Amino acid sequence: LRAQAAAQEQRLEQQEQRLHGLEMERRRLHNLIQELKGNIRVFCRVRPMLPEEEERKKGLAHLHFPPEDNKVLVLSRPEESHVGRERRGDVCYDFSFDRVFPPAASQQEIFEEIALLVQVRGEP
Repeated sequence: LRAQAAAQEQRLEQQEQRLHGLEMERRRLHNLIQELKGNIRVFCRVRPMLPEEEERKKGLAHLHFPPEDNKVLVLSRPEESHVGRERRGDVCYDFSFDRVFPPAASQQEIFEEIALLVQVRGEP
């Protein structure tokens, strides 16, 4: 019985060493992937409108989410908005991100997109 227990402990030790080695390899590969993609990611999530914003009819008409490209957000400012004393025609700004999430995006959808970027630290 003692011989079996000693053999099991030795096997457990070997498995823990193997697990540690595999975890280190996983981290190395994860970091390599991050470097290849670029270390900085910029995501944009447009929050849903608050009830008081809906009541005031301050909609999201000035934000456009091109259906063919989930990395672009277009902000258009109508003619009546102006900076300082200058008046300009319609102004349109294009912003590019690694991913844009519109107000209807769910937490699940967002988590699925960033899950591979998140590393969970193992127990010491």
